[in-house]
Amino acid sequence: MARVAFLGLGQMGAPMAGRLLQAGHGLTVWDILPESGAALVQRGAELAPPQAAACLGADFGITMLADPEALESVAFGATGIAAALTRGQTVVEMSTVGPEAARGLHARLAPVAMVDAPVLGSVPEAAFHLRGRLGR
Repeated sequence: MARVAFLGLGQMGAPMAGRLLQAGHGLTVWDILPESGAALVQRGAELAPPQAAACLGADFGITMLADPEALESVAFGATGIAAALTRGQTVVEMSTVGPEAARGLHARLAPVAMVDAPVLGSVPEAAFHLRGRLGR
């Protein structure tokens, strides 16, 4: 199984991160509000205090953030993930940002691989699929 860092545990991010954990992947999570990861930590995820720590040793880093400003801060801020990423890792960008922000992230993270993966759907669908798999 893969080792995954998931950054951004809002209404969409938390259920998606939960699915990765449920599927057996190693998961390290980060959110601006550390308590957002509490339920995932109880199920076996690790909580990274600064966002860069989430990506150390991860095969993939997934960002699911609210806007371009949040993405900029998480990627390139004082404890941003850019400093922790190395060749061979992949960032999957799923934040609520436009194509320009995604292209800018890709250009600045080179030589790290990046996939722009916009999300289709909404919170009820993400939560339903998680509940259905867990039998709740």
